[in-house]
Amino acid sequence: MSSVSDNQLVTPDGAVDGTASVAAIETPELPLKPGPGTKTKATPTRRSRFVKKHKKEASHGSWKLVYADFVTVLMAFFIVVWVMLFDNISKRERIDTSCIEPVAKELKELIAGDAGLQTGKAPFEIDYSTDGLRITLKDAGEPLFQRGGTTLSDFAKKQFQKIAAVANKCPTHKLKIEGYTDAEPYGGGGTVGYSNWELSAERANSARRELILEKVPIERISQVIGYGDSVPSMPQDPTNPLNRRISITIIPPKIAGEVKMGGMSPI
Repeated sequence: MSSVSDNQLVTPDGAVDGTASVAAIETPELPLKPGPGTKTKATPTRRSRFVKKHKKEASHGSWKLVYADFVTVLMAFFIVVWVMLFDNISKRERIDTSCIEPVAKELKELIAGDAGLQTGKAPFEIDYSTDGLRITLKDAGEPLFQRGGTTLSDFAKKQFQKIAAVANKCPTHKLKIEGYTDAEPYGGGGTVGYSNWELSAERANSARRELILEKVPIERISQVIGYGDSVPSMPQDPTNPLNRRISITIIPPKIAGEVKMGGMSPI
């Protein structure tokens, strides 16, 4: 007796239909078509999800690109400015300190070896200005001039001997002499007649004459300037005697296009 397999169908007349069974298995069940008014939501594909995510990330990171461009432009600007400044500085005239540095050291040793200067306030101040080595003789303890006058005291003359000795070590260097006073008004005031301006200029000229007496060639004196009380050394105390001073600057020759600053620094 023949058996009927699970994959075969039996027709009403008793015949076995194998073809119908295969068709029934292979035909998929169709989904129902939605009726009117029924909304269907499209199932997002993997590609659409990736595109949305990519757009979201791009919109949040756009400011980083703008910031990076800004930093790049700013850096380029500073590099250009730095190159321009360096080019200007390299072309500027520089001073040769090969002579004035040993002079500064020697003068410092002369001051240190003077026992009379050790008993009171040090009248010397040695530093570097934009012109060269500046030696300032101050009214510290011992007066440089008689009060209100232009004649150098014996103490001041002794100090100018030291200055002349070291200045002559650099015979090719020019000298600039500057006179300063304190803020006490001279006589009847400065509106008419004699004032601190004239006093400071005449004291600077007295220093010039003393240096010439100490064998400094007259042609080396390039400037004699009186500042009155306009540039006090102690702005917080303009009437202090320390504002009365004479500065002598040893000016080295300038070398165009070369940098020879050496160890130039305040002493």
